[in-house]
Amino acid sequence: MIGSGAVITALREHVGDVLSPEAAVAASAFHATRDVGGAVADSASGRELIEGGFEQDVAIATELDASTRVPVLTEGAFTDQARWQPDPVVG
Repeated sequence: MIGSGAVITALREHVGDVLSPEAAVAASAFHATRDVGGAVADSASGRELIEGGFEQDVAIATELDASTRVPVLTEGAFTDQARWQPDPVVG
């Protein structure tokens, strides 16, 4: 929910405050979380990943504004949006 709230917060500059109630709750959860990394690390899933040796993955997953690229699933593989071209038929 916190991750969804982060994305929704970033999108708000393009769509304004026209949010579904669910999106508004997720955005509120993100804003209420002072330490996103700590909150995720303290969650049941975060603890499980850390105990399994994936502490760095949890840290990377909670970085904010760390990338300007968007992975796009194309023909079964993720590609960098900069190289991705939309299907001219679909748009």
